[in-house]
Amino acid sequence: MPLAAVAKESEVDVLIIGAGPAGVMCANALAMAGVNVRIIDQRPAKVAAGQADGIQPRTIEVLQSYGLGERLLREGNQMHMAAFYNPSPSGGIEVNRVAMVTLHQGAIEAIFLDSMKAHGVSVERPIAPTSIELSQSEEELKDPNAIPSRRVP
Repeated sequence: MPLAAVAKESEVDVLIIGAGPAGVMCANALAMAGVNVRIIDQRPAKVAAGQADGIQPRTIEVLQSYGLGERLLREGNQMHMAAFYNPSPSGGIEVNRVAMVTLHQGAIEAIFLDSMKAHGVSVERPIAPTSIELSQSEEELKDPNAIPSRRVP
């Protein structure tokens, strides 16, 4: 079945296209703030593993501000020191040492998905927009209660 055939039109304040780390974090934050949000992803299933598995202290602080840090620390592996070797400006190499938590991307996204679900939001799969139409009416675009865009089949 084509992706467009399973898609539905809806009136939401925010449509998020893509349920990767940034998409699920954004959807979760908006749902927690009471925003009417919809998140769609063209992948048929969530990520099981991932490439972005290290979480640095500042990111942990952000997750704690959403009430998600405790679960991350409980499920993740705490690394008290990791060394990363990078090219230096002088042409050699330099070492950067950081403390971090590691947890695979699929598990990190699951933390957001569970939180979103508690706020009535889930990722709709597999859906991809075919086009989006924005109103040309200046009045409608300036009206905070209007929905000036729609998905066109």
